Amino acid sequence: MNLIHYQTLEAVDPEELQALRTIKEQFNERRSFWERIKLWEKSDILAELEPRGARWGFTRVRDDRDRLQVVLTLRRMSQATPRLTWVLYDECNGGKEVVLQGGKPVA
Repeated sequence: MNLIHYQTLEAVDPEELQALRTIKEQFNERRSFWERIKLWEKSDILAELEPRGARWGFTRVRDDRDRLQVVLTLRRMSQATPRLTWVLYDECNGGKEVVLQGGKPVA
């Protein structure tokens, strides 16, 4: 099993957060805690991960099917929040980060 880590580089506004929660809740139905998408707020405990109000999380994936479902859901979240920059890191891909904006990879 591996983890997919993700974070936004900008603070998430209330409208964006509502859209993200809707997508997240659809994905998380009938999944265990570790296999759910989480959107924790960056806080003092993670002060180096500014700005405050940005979101982060990680999700455990068991196989390629799980991995695809998580990545496609994170892509939908990025599409729903085109102002935000998302950074994804899949422990299984050799340490390569993927940066998304508007659901599309950026350089």
